[in-house]
Parts: sequence; C-alpha cells; structure tokens
Amino acid sequence: MPPETSPIEGPHNPLHNVPKINYKELIEGHATDQILKAMKQYAFFYIVNIPGFDAHGEVKAMESFFTLPQAVKDTCASVKHNPNNTNILRGYGHTKSSGGVPIEEVFNIGQYESRTIDESEVSCRAEFISREPNTWPTKENFPQSQEFRSVLENGFKIRMFLARKITEMIAQGLNYPGFVNMFTEAEFTSFYLKKYKARESKDNSHIYRSDSGYSMKAEDGRDLSIPSHIDTTITLLTTYTNGGLQALYKNEWYDVPSVMGSMMMMSGSLIKDLSDGELPALRHRVIDIKTDRYSTPFFFNPSFHAHINRSNSGRETEVGKEFLKFGPWQVTQLHRDEPLLLHSTSLHCNNLAKLATTN
Repeated sequence: MPPETSPIEGPHNPLHNVPKINYKELIEGHATDQILKAMKQYAFFYIVNIPGFDAHGEVKAMESFFTLPQAVKDTCASVKHNPNNTNILRGYGHTKSSGGVPIEEVFNIGQYESRTIDESEVSCRAEFISREPNTWPTKENFPQSQEFRSVLENGFKIRMFLARKITEMIAQGLNYPGFVNMFTEAEFTSFYLKKYKARESKDNSHIYRSDSGYSMKAEDGRDLSIPSHIDTTITLLTTYTNGGLQALYKNEWYDVPSVMGSMMMMSGSLIKDLSDGELPALRHRVIDIKTDRYSTPFFFNPSFHAHINRSNSGRETEVGKEFLKFGPWQVTQLHRDEPLLLHSTSLHCNNLAKLATTN
C-alpha cells in the first residue's frame, strides 16, 4: 500500500520535471529515447503541441451534454441505467450519491459506429459486446448533438493515432516487435468523458463499501473522488485546467501539474508485466476539488485475442498464470463496472476455460 505521506506541491514537486514531448517529434519517430526515459523514471509523460486537438471544444462539449436534463441523458444510457436500451458498454452512465443524485457521470465512446459481425462469428458473447457501436445523443432533444459528436470523434481519432505511435515507440525502444501486433484490433479501447461533482464522505461510503479495500481519504483528511489505483495498459489522460490528480513518485504523493492542451501518457500494470518490469506502472488518485471537474481518460487496450501470458523475455506474466488472452482478463476487470459483461454465458465458448487456455 502507498505510504501515509501528505502530497507535495509547489517548487519542490519533482513532477514539474516530467518531460513534455512535442507531438511532431513523436510522430516523426524522434522521441523513442525520451519516451522510454520518461516512462522508466516517472511512468508518465506529456504530449504537447498536438495539431487539431481542441481541448477547449472538448470541455464545452462535455459541459453542454452533462448539463442536460437527466431524462435526456438517459436516452443514451447503458442498459444498466436504462432498461429500455440495449447498449452495454457505450453511451451514458453515472454513479449516485447517498442522496440519489449523480455525482460521477461518464460518456463512453469506442471505435465502432456499426457492428459488421454476427455473434456466431466471434468466440463468445463478450467479444461480440467488445465491438458494440457507439450510442450518440440525437438533435431532437440535444440541439448541439452534431457539434458534440464531431468534436469527440475528432478527439478519439487523435488519441487512437497517438496511442498507436506510442506503442510503436515502446516496441522499438524495448526491441519488442510483437508488442505492436498485440493492439491490432484493440476492441475494448474506450474514450471516457467524465464529470465529477463535489461530494461528502458519506457519498464515498455509499459508493465504496468498507470491505472494498479502497481508502477514500487523503492523508490530510481530504476526500478522494477516485481512489489510489493503477490502470491496465496505455492511458492517454487529459485533465484540461483541472487540478486534483496526484501520482505516487518514490513513495510520496505529489500533485500532477495540469497542462492545458496536452495529453498525459500513463503506463499500466500490463505494460510493466509485459516489459519485464522495465516500464513501471503509475499509481495515481484524484482529490475531490469540491467543484465540477472534467477529465477524459482514453484507455488503449490490446486486442481481445492478444496473448498476454508471456513477457518480452518469454517469462510467464502475473496475468498469464490465469489467462492466456487479453479479452477474458479484461472482462473480469470490467465486470465490476459493467456487470452485464460477465455472466454465466458471456465467456462461454462459442467458455472461459477454452479462451484462457487455448490458442
């Protein structure tokens, strides 16, 4: 567990030294050494000067959607929140406070606008769900829907391109040619729009049970809106001008500086495992800043059938002790938030055992 130390701000914060890598250098293949050095030292870095990236437009789009009446937002909610719908992964969702009011809201965007396969053509229902098309609000009840969609489709495209280039740089730097091929399909890749509202301690108690293992208090007594955790693989996070994000660096919590117009690349547990520990994973959390907070994490994930049981050196990975492929492992991770992903037949083969142990 992270040590009980208070976060450090100001000029003594070493995270002010985290590299800010120019988009042009990255895209032209000149940033491999910078990327590997930053990941080894900090487990994250910034990408700056990104052409076509409309950070202000994304914030405006989120504000316009999340301030809609609840009934309008629910028209594109997942089936967990609106039983009249059929979408499981994509679209709108929320977490409610102890008083029943949404205090965390999300909108999940993927890479598919239509589904071109039948369930009989894939290994299991979970793989079919991973290819779920997006669910967008319509102009009938959201006049800004076209602009909302246009801005965020552009944001998805930029992030997907960046994530693939970063994957290539990692593969090159680690001499790991098979790494890129693990992300060919990347079906579970998700672009989350997130809005957090101010909360009280009782709201966190309502969301996270006492046996959840999560602490929702910082060492100085402040409430957390996201507990200490490590992501899965490659995350491109945009915090805009919002504070609150903290990272664990050399066993101390530090505030992560927000850089408007940038994206942060954050390394996850599977990257650490596959790289034989060369690239550490970033442990991070978010302090409740007691006002509305917007952020957009983009989770770039391996393909459903990518083998994750062996590292770059051929060593058995921690995940590989139970799972051969990424998809079944990811489903067991996601089902806590999306319970309909994992049930008695979702990994039935067309079965968990077959997917986990066969080629």
